[in-house]
Amino acid sequence: MDREISLSGPDITDVEIEAVAAVLRTPRLSLGPKLAEFERAMCARLGIRHAVGCNSGTSALHLGWRALGLGAGDEVITTPFSFIASANSILFDGARPVFVDIAPDTWQIDARRIEAAITPRTRAILPVDVFGSIPDMDAILEIARRHELRVLEDSCEALGAKYKGRPAGTLGEVGAFGFYP
Repeated sequence: MDREISLSGPDITDVEIEAVAAVLRTPRLSLGPKLAEFERAMCARLGIRHAVGCNSGTSALHLGWRALGLGAGDEVITTPFSFIASANSILFDGARPVFVDIAPDTWQIDARRIEAAITPRTRAILPVDVFGSIPDMDAILEIARRHELRVLEDSCEALGAKYKGRPAGTLGEVGAFGFYP
């Protein structure tokens, strides 16, 4: 097949180019004042107290799992309809992704199928906010509460989206964002 179907493309203007060039002109390319400024801006935008800038959404997911104590032998319920980093972040620490299919009308993990996938090894749920849309977090959080499961929200595709007035990435215990163009 020689035809490419793009979901989206980058929207890069001279403003973004100059912002990157300004950082490149400094002696500090990472962990500098622009990162601290970015973390403060994310806190303000999301109405949260803490944000940690990472080099990618994948790294943010890894960091989230470490913070939540995911380990070898654990299981995490998630959707197969996501970028590979969602499942890989689970595998990285020796845990196992357990896939629950999407609801055909929303393209989001079908919360009605989650409980059937829970086993004694299940430790967490990783809902993925696909295409700027958020799954049924009320149902997911209630299931997590009943079964004492951790929730890491993969919001790498949903900065700016809201669920019942709350920003994506603020509904679970930890939220992860990515900025891949």
